[in-house]
Amino acid sequence: MMEVSTLVSQMQETLSTIHDTIAKFNTAEHAARLDELEQEREKHIQSLLTAFSDESSALSQKRKAQRDAIAEQRRKEDEERERRRRLEDEEFADRARMEDEERDGDLKEQTKGVDEKTDMLMAQVEEEAQRMLEEGRERLRKLEERRKCANGHHPAGAQPAHR
Repeated sequence: MMEVSTLVSQMQETLSTIHDTIAKFNTAEHAARLDELEQEREKHIQSLLTAFSDESSALSQKRKAQRDAIAEQRRKEDEERERRRRLEDEEFADRARMEDEERDGDLKEQTKGVDEKTDMLMAQVEEEAQRMLEEGRERLRKLEERRKCANGHHPAGAQPAHR
């Protein structure tokens, strides 16, 4: 059997080894390393989130500028289209007005021609009617004379007509 002193010595040595082993189990260093890694991870994630937020903000501003530029371009295109439409409308109205003026001029010219021709024809008809009236009166006067002669009334100095 072993002696008590040897047993005590072995026991102390075992306790010392247990103590050293337990001391090696000190997780403070590992915990500190894990904390450090956790902080690095948080810092890196925060950096990524900040970069993402900054990029999102810049992208949002860029897109707004693009939308504004597109809206401005469309507004200019709309104004140009409206200007062209007004010009087309004015040109159409001018052509219609000139066409109407030309037609009015043609109508006046044709009306004047009809008036002049009708006036001339009416003057001819009036002259013919006047001539017919005069010829008719002259014939009536001669017939009246002949009737008077036939009835024995001779106008002074008038000779009866011989047959």
